[in-house]
Amino acid sequence: MVGKDILKNIGFLKDLPDPILEKVGAIAQLETFGEENILFQQNHEQTFLYMLVSGKVFLNSRSVSGQSLTLDEVTPGRAFGVSALMGESSSTFTAVCAQKSEIITVSGKKMRQSFEEDFEVGHIFMLKVVEIFKSRREMHTRQFLHSLAAHPEVI
Repeated sequence: MVGKDILKNIGFLKDLPDPILEKVGAIAQLETFGEENILFQQNHEQTFLYMLVSGKVFLNSRSVSGQSLTLDEVTPGRAFGVSALMGESSSTFTAVCAQKSEIITVSGKKMRQSFEEDFEVGHIFMLKVVEIFKSRREMHTRQFLHSLAAHPEVI
């Protein structure tokens, strides 16, 4: 169980009403992971939603040539692994702790059950997830355009 005060430090949860935070907190766990701990791997099933309380997590992707690329550095207050809310979804990246990190974990399966039990919770929560996807899409578009601009065939 995770208290409302801790959950309110997570960006996409901070504006949620207390009753919804209490429901999320009841199925959430606060865990500590060591440096270099792999939380999940690219192309494997995504089962947990993660919310970083302290520390830093790298989101890495392996290119076709085998090179590891860091897509994002997750800092406290951010969430990742939202694909777990979709069920039977594989991750498009690997999440690895860059340092000792305190992370709130929530089972995607339990969250989906909560959504089915209370449609308001599901609706409000998924609107927040859409905000995350929109933000990530914009960030990845900027990264792509930056890389494209430096590509030798484009220059």
